[in-house]
Amino acid sequence: MKEPAKRVRNPADYGYPSTDIEALKAKAAEVTERLTEAYGELPFSPKDPMSQLVDILLSHRTRDEQTAAAYANLLEVFGSWEGVRDAPTDQVQAAIANVNWPEVKVPRLQAVMRQITEERGNLDLNFLCELPVNEAATWLNRFEGVGPKTTACVLLFSCKLPLLPVDVHVHRVSGRLGLIGKKVSADAAHSLLQALLPQDSRSIYDFHKALLRHGQRVCVFERPRCKKCVITDLCNYYKTVVQPGMQK
Repeated sequence: MKEPAKRVRNPADYGYPSTDIEALKAKAAEVTERLTEAYGELPFSPKDPMSQLVDILLSHRTRDEQTAAAYANLLEVFGSWEGVRDAPTDQVQAAIANVNWPEVKVPRLQAVMRQITEERGNLDLNFLCELPVNEAATWLNRFEGVGPKTTACVLLFSCKLPLLPVDVHVHRVSGRLGLIGKKVSADAAHSLLQALLPQDSRSIYDFHKALLRHGQRVCVFERPRCKKCVITDLCNYYKTVVQPGMQK
């Protein structure tokens, strides 16, 4: 009896649009270099890990300027993260009313703060910076509402641990460039994209910030501004969608 034929899987099923991983690594490096040259290199965040965690939890679906204002207002009104943790929930919600979904973010933030305090005795998360990256990520990723992106942001920005955050902009630009397959989710993209990068914090940080800013300014969700793009020659979307449309 014949064995059933094995299905030949498309490389995109594994997350990559090509089996040539070295070519994808070279493309990721070239993209990082060109976009960093275009937008400038950024310093790492001066925030400690707990402050960075607060900042990222506030930032979900919220503009940077709104997040910064809410973050500053929390410290102005309550004086410390312990003050935020212990304050009545409605008062904290009022303090960040300018962000989206304060009624969701505040209970989640306070719950995380209380759990951290129960486990550690305080809200000092600097110990994470001394752990191996996988151990630090596992510890932080346990909390309700703290997913791979938030975990990676805290550990990369504040601790300089080599862990790539993939937000909506990084995910969108990576997909259009062809660095990941079209059906890859943002969560799955974290490990796939990280595998294409040098495993040091500076390289990973530069890639993240480069694609983030490009996604905000040029490679936007609707009607990407391809005429302003400096990497169209590296972009699968430009070659397969934009150029053929221009020739009609």
